[in-house]
Amino acid sequence: MLIAVVGISVGVLSALSNRDQDAGSIPTWTPTETPSRRPTPTPRPTTPSPKPTPTPTKPSPTKPPRQEPETGLTKNSLYNLELKRGAGECSIKVRRPKPALKNSKLKPYLEDLVDCMVKVYRKPFAGLGFELSTPKVRPYSGKIEAPCGDLDQDGSPAYYCSADETIYWPVTSDDDREAYTFARLGYVGLLAHEFGHHLQSETGMFREYSYAWAEASEKKQLELSRRLELQAQCFEGVFLSYAEDSIELDSDDLYEIREWHSYTGDEDPPESRKPDHGSSSAQYRWLERGYESTDFGRCNTWRATSKSVK
Repeated sequence: MLIAVVGISVGVLSALSNRDQDAGSIPTWTPTETPSRRPTPTPRPTTPSPKPTPTPTKPSPTKPPRQEPETGLTKNSLYNLELKRGAGECSIKVRRPKPALKNSKLKPYLEDLVDCMVKVYRKPFAGLGFELSTPKVRPYSGKIEAPCGDLDQDGSPAYYCSADETIYWPVTSDDDREAYTFARLGYVGLLAHEFGHHLQSETGMFREYSYAWAEASEKKQLELSRRLELQAQCFEGVFLSYAEDSIELDSDDLYEIREWHSYTGDEDPPESRKPDHGSSSAQYRWLERGYESTDFGRCNTWRATSKSVK
């Protein structure tokens, strides 16, 4: 801010005696003369200083309107995100599923893993225009009614429900011979898969999937389901690669994960489940695709051939 200080000069004209003065003469008076009154200062007319000219300011830059991200299946802004291997830093404790966690400690541990995944993804997702929320975790025993339907542990070791953004996890799934208990990264890998479904929900894919599924034949519905599941496998691979340093992933872990998925394919699914997740080879192939690239653009199962999602 510029502050102008304006000085005003005042000229004082002496009052003279009543004696007539010749034009151009110098007024004088003798000491014996007493002026009728003390001279009154008369302000000299002054020309006011102009107001200071304000310094021109640059106009505030106009913030461009936020671009709404694409939220389709084949075209989605998420496919523009490629991460750097090992750059996802967060404090995460990796523990082998055997011996199994006590049921009372299962939820806090899974919530810590979820917080880690949200932490490493929130900023890059915001750069694409997506606001990433934190899904809830709800362990349960036996069966449970969820907004997405009745769930039990016979069909899958864990579920994600987009209607309430919750990962449902049977408390007994790590007590028996569920496949993920063979791997050191069992808890991390399985949760990363379910979190992959959360990413599908946050980026609008789940909504588009639901529309397509409702209009499809039963055969096409199974294929759509496999595309959804195999994409979550690929997202799991992206996370394992992105957080590789934090979780100290090594070749032994990759071997165990491959063994794990040899038990999870549609070749021999539980009786309650239809062939809707893809074969073991397809599951590991898509996971490896995400792991090797750390690129969500490589996880576009919706453009893949039908053969590659069986």
